[in-house]
Amino acid sequence: MQEALDLLEQRALFAEKVDWSTVRDEVTAVAEDPEQLELKLFHLVREVGGPHSGVRRPRRAPGDPELPAVEMQGEAAVVTLPACHERDAGVYLEAGRAALAEVEPERWIVDLSGVGSGSMWPLLAAAAPLLRGDGEIGAFVDRAGGSQPWALAEGVLARGRTPVLPVDPVRRQGAVSVLTDGYTASAGEGVAVAFRGLPDVRSYGAPTLGFSTGTETALLPDGLVLTVATSRFADRTGEVYGGRIAPDVQTDDPLSMALWDL
Repeated sequence: MQEALDLLEQRALFAEKVDWSTVRDEVTAVAEDPEQLELKLFHLVREVGGPHSGVRRPRRAPGDPELPAVEMQGEAAVVTLPACHERDAGVYLEAGRAALAEVEPERWIVDLSGVGSGSMWPLLAAAAPLLRGDGEIGAFVDRAGGSQPWALAEGVLARGRTPVLPVDPVRRQGAVSVLTDGYTASAGEGVAVAFRGLPDVRSYGAPTLGFSTGTETALLPDGLVLTVATSRFADRTGEVYGGRIAPDVQTDDPLSMALWDL
């Protein structure tokens, strides 16, 4: 329990909102009552981490993963990047590589509508051929302003200096439209951010859900998992997010608008 409280005090985005000596006493006072402890921690983590934070029971392992797909709409290739768990990254990337290789469109439409939970790394790796080559594509920015970049280099997607996943080094040409809606969150928002600041990229749809933050987790008694936001997303230009991300063009029919705007 103390490790979890240390994480919140040292890393949570809004840790300065509470008196930590008082908080630790309050948590200790309910430590023997599982229901009260869970409730106390839930409210605490929301206060110091924001809406992309919480306390939950472990999730059941999902079934077969949804995989990336490409559908031609005229001269445009519409790319869907469903949510993905890290354990499925290998099959996800292979499907994404194969799907992109099958088409030679004049332009691309990346549909992030409804893309929320899961890991953003498989999605970023699958989208790498559309992200204009090596270099920084985004970053985590902590509450002190420290930055940990997301970068592509020589066929590898990295978090800071740590390699995360291999990527297809082929660069696909053509302008890109990015579609978002009010359910695009977390991992989906990370991909949207990675396209920000690129030439010939325009976004359509509705503002995202507002979970454009990086999180860390800690295991609690009784198998609970605590998740807290400890950083905000930033794009390659240095703009920092942390909340909802508005598209360039707000529309109720983003796909039609993107196709019309070719």
